[in-house]
Formats: sequence, C-alpha cells, structure tokens
Amino acid sequence: MGSIFPSLLCGTLFFSNNAQALIVQGHRGARALMPENTLPSFDSAIKARAHVLELDILLTSDQECIIHHDYFINKDLCTYLDGSSIEKAPLVKDLTLAEIRQIDAGGHLNPNFAKQAFIPKTPIPTLIELFEWIKQSSHPQAKTIHLNLEIKRDPRSPHFSETPETLAAKIIDLVEQNGFSDRVYYSSFDPAVLAAFRQKSPKANLGLIFSEESLRAANPLDLSKGLDLLLQLASSLKVTVLSPDHALLGKLINVSSLQTKGFHVIPWTVNESKRWKELTEMNVDGIITDDPEELISWLENADIRTQEIQAQP
Repeated sequence: MGSIFPSLLCGTLFFSNNAQALIVQGHRGARALMPENTLPSFDSAIKARAHVLELDILLTSDQECIIHHDYFINKDLCTYLDGSSIEKAPLVKDLTLAEIRQIDAGGHLNPNFAKQAFIPKTPIPTLIELFEWIKQSSHPQAKTIHLNLEIKRDPRSPHFSETPETLAAKIIDLVEQNGFSDRVYYSSFDPAVLAAFRQKSPKANLGLIFSEESLRAANPLDLSKGLDLLLQLASSLKVTVLSPDHALLGKLINVSSLQTKGFHVIPWTVNESKRWKELTEMNVDGIITDDPEELISWLENADIRTQEIQAQP
C-alpha cells in the first residue's frame, strides 16, 4: 500500500512563500454550499479544487457503510422523502440501508450557512457510491482527490456504533476492494478505533482528531499533560496526521513542536480568512474548511502558488 502523504505533503500541492505545502480539505464536502456529506457536496468540493474530501462513516444494521455525521439521523437537516418531518431521530446503527433510503439529506437548509443550496430529494450516500461516483466523474480533480474517512465512535457511548474491530474489518476491506487504499486515510477521535485500524492494516495512514475536551478526558487537571498523553498514544499507533480543534493552535499547542515529533498538523474547522492567515503563518500542513472554494480563492489572492498533483495510476 502506498502512502498518500508523500504525494500530498512534500511539495506537490499548495506552496506558500516559505515552500510549506498546504492541503485543503473540504469538510463534509463543501457544506457551506451544499447539503453536508452528500454527493452534491463532494462534487462542489472537487469543482472547487479541494485536495481531500473529509467525510463521516457509520455502519447500518445490515453492515452497509453510509456517510452521515451524527449517530442519530440529524432531524434538523433531514426529512423523510415524502417531506414529512423526522419526529424522533433514529439511531443509524439500528436502521437498514433500505430504511436509510427513505431519508432526504437535503430536506432542510442548514441555518449556519447562508450560501447553502436547497436540494431536496438528496439521498444519504454509501461509501461505495462515493467511490463509484469519483471513478465515473469527468472532472480532472476527481482523478487526484483523496479522502479523509472519519470513523465515528464515541467511547462514552459505545452502543451508538459498531465495535472498533468491526468498523476496521468492514471499512478497510471496502476501501481495498474499490482500489482506494492509496487515496485514503482513516481518522477518529477514538484511539481504540485507530488501534483496530492499525491492527487490521499495518501500513494504513491514520489521523487522530482531538479537542480541548479530549485533552481534559486524558488529564482533567492539566491540559498539557493530557496533550502529552495523546501524543504518546499517537506515536505508539504510528499516526501520521494530528487534527486538533484550530482554537488550540497558538494558544495551548505550538504547531512546529508537533511537526518536530513527525506529525502533520491539519486543524478543523476553519471558515474565516483572519484565521486562515494566522494558521498559514503557523505553517500548518493543511486546513479543514466548510468552504474549500473560498479558502482556495483566498490562497490564490494571497499569492500562494498552486500546482496540481498527479493522478493515481
């Protein structure tokens, strides 16, 4: 299995004046413009020339991999296909794929994004459908797009999703069978998930996501010691990417100190130009954003040169 990170992070994408490569990840596709975690959202991110699609993976009761952020169907964003409201949000793990097909992921606009298009009758896609859509797309960026698969599991509520071992077995097999091993990395807030993925695939690229809450869980009395513990875990699991809440950078966490330890730093989720500037000045390796089109436009206007990556053979 080849690594996506030498091609992504060693001078083949965005270059700033100090030659630091910057990777643009579309958060849930491009949810500032389209219903999140849907094919229209991923299409928008690809057309914006994002380098990576960030998306969320859950398993249904019949073991199908679907793309949805919440453990329970998000009734604030979704309706049933007939337009009726979802009164009691069902747990994805308890639904079959056939039942998922009755849900409209474009039923409601997200009030947080004024530019988001209203696209009713938009299905919740499966991971296989995304793979097939990328393969069939005629857009040049589809030939080079990589995927950040966030594996959803909350150790505080383990019954909301499958076990780490089940998730690893199902998802890695699906990625390999569809020829995406060299274009994927697996990320999670849950170190147990990353451990299961490392056990299943010794060469897989892994990303640890964390927030201030994660640091408090690791050490309630000292956030710095909590960070040290998370970094020890990440090193033991041979994690490639660290994705902290961007608010931690420059306040509690020094970017270069993480990079010196061998990690690539790609924070989430950043939508304001003031913060883009601050993060690029910190030399982060990438930025996860809801609006990849706007971020890429900002980078170009800031005279940050771009260069296309080569398509996978």
